[in-house]
This record gives sequence, structure tokens and C-alpha cells, in this order.
Amino acid sequence: MSGTYTRIKRDEIKQLIESEYGINIINMHEGDKGILLYTDCGTKMLKKVKRDDAKLQFAASAYQYLYDRGFRNMSRINKTKSEGSSFEYNNSRYIVQDYVRGNVIEIRTPEAAAKVAEALALLHKAGENYVPPQGGHARVDWGKWMDKFKANSINIKKYDKGLQDKKILTKFDRLYERCTQEYYEKMFNAYLILRNFGYLEKVQQSMKQNQLIHSEYRRHSLLLDDQGEVFVLNLENCAYDIREADIATMLESFTGRNKAELAGAALKAYSNIIKLDRRSIKVIQALILQPKHFYKVIERYYGRKKNFTEAELCNKLERAIKKEARKGPILEVLEEKTTRVCKRGRG
Repeated sequence: MSGTYTRIKRDEIKQLIESEYGINIINMHEGDKGILLYTDCGTKMLKKVKRDDAKLQFAASAYQYLYDRGFRNMSRINKTKSEGSSFEYNNSRYIVQDYVRGNVIEIRTPEAAAKVAEALALLHKAGENYVPPQGGHARVDWGKWMDKFKANSINIKKYDKGLQDKKILTKFDRLYERCTQEYYEKMFNAYLILRNFGYLEKVQQSMKQNQLIHSEYRRHSLLLDDQGEVFVLNLENCAYDIREADIATMLESFTGRNKAELAGAALKAYSNIIKLDRRSIKVIQALILQPKHFYKVIERYYGRKKNFTEAELCNKLERAIKKEARKGPILEVLEEKTTRVCKRGRG
């Protein structure tokens, strides 16, 4: 075994899985997403996860809930013989999932973007009113974004003020100093948009219907299976939050020169299944506007002070600034859509 699974001993893990799940493993080898298990019950995927068993119980039950409500294109977590959702090996936790053959989806055309957005809307519809089983521990993100953006904007100002007291600036300091005002304004404006355009109402609505979201809905969590359908992976990280958080993640993951066209097609396709009102569009806009890539790097440098090299973080900051700049076309589409929704409302 290599990479993430270096510490796994084939014979040990084989015997453990057969004992835990009551299946016979015929062969196994490492794939792109985990270890493929060829069993007498079909092909499975062994995957290392960071979540504890209570959160995995929440996710496993969510898989079944979505499946029972008609959302079938996902890789479900298999139950152990004792009805557990995972097992421990070498101080790490693992799950066994159903395996689907397919390729990571390429979102290069409006048709592909629409297909991905439709799958997300169907997942969201199926994920309404989900109540976890006893012992399942949910990840709850309701209401956190507005306070987080406000706190982050305060920190950006604090780090900027700290530079004024330094006699000698590092290369990282100078790079940060050049763009601090721009990103402070973006972070604070994201907070203002959430405060002024109904974010808390969206949170209350989501809480009333116990809205389940994917939380990592981007290209690498999606496959195009052999039937040409979008197949959703990584649902073990699902959480309670507003739908708009998933939509923002999806839109931001679009790449290429035609990302504005892709975003427009995705928003239209999603709205055909679940209507997006003006407040939803503004909330999505705020979630994309906030400079999370930039903030993650400066927080590591000025905040937590973990081990790093100056050159490493300078390179990361330069890459983060480029990522933030690539959001421009998506934000323009959202602004145009907000304007159109306003005009229709007046009419």
C-alpha cells in the first residue's frame, strides 16, 4: 500500500474487514479514492476518515434517509455486523462504502454545469426534514457565517495595525500590506450583505426543515458514472446548514474562461427545481465574496504561528490572491441575477 494507506498491512486489514462486515474479500488494491475491495457482495471501497463514530452514524443514517427519499446516486456507508458505521485500525478510523465505476466529472460546458446543479437541488430536496438517530452527532453550521466574517474582518485590521509597529517588514508583510485594504473591504462587505439581506431568515428556514447539505460539493466529490449520471461522493462530511453554502462551493469550483456561463447555467438549473429568491442570491454572493483563501494563509502567519517557512507561506499567499481574483466572473453573474430578480419583483 502507498500514500495515505502506507501503514495498512494487507492480511491484517483483510481479516478485520471480513470479521467486522461478514464478507469475503477476494482481492484488493489501492485506487484513486481509497482501497478497492473485491468481495462476494460486490466491489466496495475502503476509505480512511477523520470523523468520529458518532458523526459517522449521523452521516450513515443521512445516506439511508436520502436513499429512501429517492436520491440514489451516492456511495452509501456499509454497516458493520454490530450496526456500526466504521471501525478502527492502527489508531485511525475507516469506512466501507459501495463502489461505483466512473470518472471525476469535467465541468466545461453549460450542460455539464446544469447537470451538476440539478443533482445538488435533488440532494437538497431529499435532505429536508432529516432527524439523526439516537447517538448520531450532527455537524451544525447554522448561523456561523455572519459572525465569522465580522470577526475575520476585525482580525485583518488587527494584523494590518501590527505591521505599523514593525521596523523591518518581511517579504510576506509587504505582500500582505499591498492588498490588506482590498480584502478587508471584501470580508466586511460579505458580513454586511449577510446582515442586510436576510441571512438569519435563511438560517431559521433551514433550521425549521432540518436542511441537510453536502458541505463539500465540488468537482472532486462528483463522478460521472457509466450511465452518464452525476454520482455524489464524500457525503460522510454532510452537515446541517443553509442550501446556499453548497451552491456557493459549487459555483466557486468552476474553472476556465467560461466560468460565468457555467455559473449562469447552474443557477438556472438549480432554480428550476428549488427557486432561488433575491435573498438567496445575495447570501451566495457574500459566501463567495469573502476572501477565505487569503484569510486562511494570513491567519496561519499572523495568528496561530504554527511551523512554516517564509518562502512557503509567501508562495501560498500569492496563489491565494490569484484564487480570489478568479472569483470575479462568478460575482458578476450573481450581481446581474440579483438585478434581474429585483426588476421582476417591481414589475
